[in-house]
Amino acid sequence: MLTDLGELHSLSEALKRISGQLHEHTRELERAVEGTYASHLSDPRVQLLSKTLAVSRRADLELSRLSQLILNLQRRLEHHETAALEREQEKLRSSITALKRERHELETLYEIARTLNSTLEFNEVLRLVMDQVISFVGAERGFLVLLNEQGELEFKIARTKDARSLERDAFNLGISQSTVNRVIQTRQPILTSNAQEDQNLKDQRSIIENRIRSIMCAPLMVRDRCIGAVYVDSRINANLFGPQQRDLLFAFCHQAAIAIDNARLFADLQRTLRQVNEDKQYMDNIFASIANGVITTDPQGVITTFNRAAGTILKLDQRAVLGRHYHEVLGALPELGLVDLLQEALLHHEHGTRVPVAFEGEVAGLGWVNMNFYVTALRDEHGQHIGTALVIDDRTDLKRAQAEAREIKSLFGRYVHPSVVKRLIEDPRSLKLGGETREISVISADLRGYTSLAERLPPEQMMNLLNNYLDLMVEAIWDEGGTLTAFWGDELMAIFNAPLEQDDHPLRAVRAAWKMRQAILDYGRRHPDEVPVKFGIGVNTGLAIVGNIGSRGRIQNYTAIGDTVNVAARLQSRADDNNIYLNAPTFYRVRQHVQIDHVGTVSVKNRSEPLEVMRLTGIYSL
Repeated sequence: MLTDLGELHSLSEALKRISGQLHEHTRELERAVEGTYASHLSDPRVQLLSKTLAVSRRADLELSRLSQLILNLQRRLEHHETAALEREQEKLRSSITALKRERHELETLYEIARTLNSTLEFNEVLRLVMDQVISFVGAERGFLVLLNEQGELEFKIARTKDARSLERDAFNLGISQSTVNRVIQTRQPILTSNAQEDQNLKDQRSIIENRIRSIMCAPLMVRDRCIGAVYVDSRINANLFGPQQRDLLFAFCHQAAIAIDNARLFADLQRTLRQVNEDKQYMDNIFASIANGVITTDPQGVITTFNRAAGTILKLDQRAVLGRHYHEVLGALPELGLVDLLQEALLHHEHGTRVPVAFEGEVAGLGWVNMNFYVTALRDEHGQHIGTALVIDDRTDLKRAQAEAREIKSLFGRYVHPSVVKRLIEDPRSLKLGGETREISVISADLRGYTSLAERLPPEQMMNLLNNYLDLMVEAIWDEGGTLTAFWGDELMAIFNAPLEQDDHPLRAVRAAWKMRQAILDYGRRHPDEVPVKFGIGVNTGLAIVGNIGSRGRIQNYTAIGDTVNVAARLQSRADDNNIYLNAPTFYRVRQHVQIDHVGTVSVKNRSEPLEVMRLTGIYSL
């Protein structure tokens, strides 16, 4: 051994000397070929020097490599005996370490199995699986995917070694999905010690961009059925995983797959139970929300469904009715004849719904009612009788509403605009036909010279002329939402803020009066051949009694009475021809919108105090 080492040392020194000399000769050739004679490369002698330089360089390189090999051989021989002893010791230590590791891995697998079986909550099982596997194999990250019913991969969870959750993008962009797909297809685990050098992986975008090094992936198998895969990797360490870790991961995934499958089955069961409860609640809500009454019985006639509407319509306690025979419950309302209807449905109808049975009349405890009944004998797909169903369509409120609508149309159809009639029908409660005290604004208007006109014109021409002017005045009143309450020959009266409330009723009344004036004057200008007509208008605001007045059961009108109405008539009678007089209460409510002339105080009939009166001369905006 020592002789061999000495000879190697002498040979090494000789090679160093030869190499040194050859290296120096090579440098001289380089200076000549690449420096001094660089411009004479076409000269055969220079070409020969160039070839000599190439050979010299190769020889120099080979000598250097040979020297290094001899040096390495010398070192190995020097440490051969020591290394042999150390190898024996290392083998012994490795065996002991392997035994300890195998024992630890078995203990860990047992503990993992116990942990995974500690819960059936699906998301918690997934979290436990990933945290355990990352800790188990020492990975940096871990991902778990499952196959859905269509056989497509679905990302479920991703965790890190410090137990943080990762978003879905980390799976979509941050791992080797081709590895996962291959594992799912082959159902065999895959191990890559260094993905940066793996010929199948190194060119993949995810491997390059995320600098992934170590990769392991194993399928999740349950009864020879693949349900997904577990993928772990490290972007820090190459050669982190070996065949032993791969086999352990494979064994771990078998346990994890069973736990995941059990949790998924448990989750499906919970969803099914929730769906059943939701469906029941949904049907209960439907029955509760239906406006029609719904009653069902079982084959023995015991009531099984009695919704809220049925209780309201029949004025029966919903909770006290369920579980009792329909004879006992519906027999308490004999006028409706429901017991006979249910019996006939059972005896005479194989299947289907009977033609609706209508009832209108007085019922003890219910009053006057109008109802339609639909009765059905219920049978299953085998034709077996499973009960009866009764639907009650209560039309009482509809009939009452229709009657109210007819009454409102009869009362107001001729006096207010159709849009006002529609609003009154939509909200009949806004009407107080019996009479109420309310602040209103009143227009009193008069076409003057009616008596003399009647003497000069034929009756038919006189009526046409009068109606033409009254049409113009009514249109102006309706345009502002007023209610026409009376005609007295050539006079009319209209009120505002009744029957519907109008917060701006003084302004509406004044605008209507001004539109009436403008319409009459414009009509006279457009028809110069007709007999000219003069008019006077009075407007007043104050409290009055409004409601239906007339003979009960005969003719009634919706109108207003009181001092406010009388004052409007007095103002109209005192107004100049073709002018409008406003009382002070009306003017002060609209003063920012109108132009006036102050008439002064005016005494009127049946008033001890004179009135402060203004003449309307214009309106700022209509």
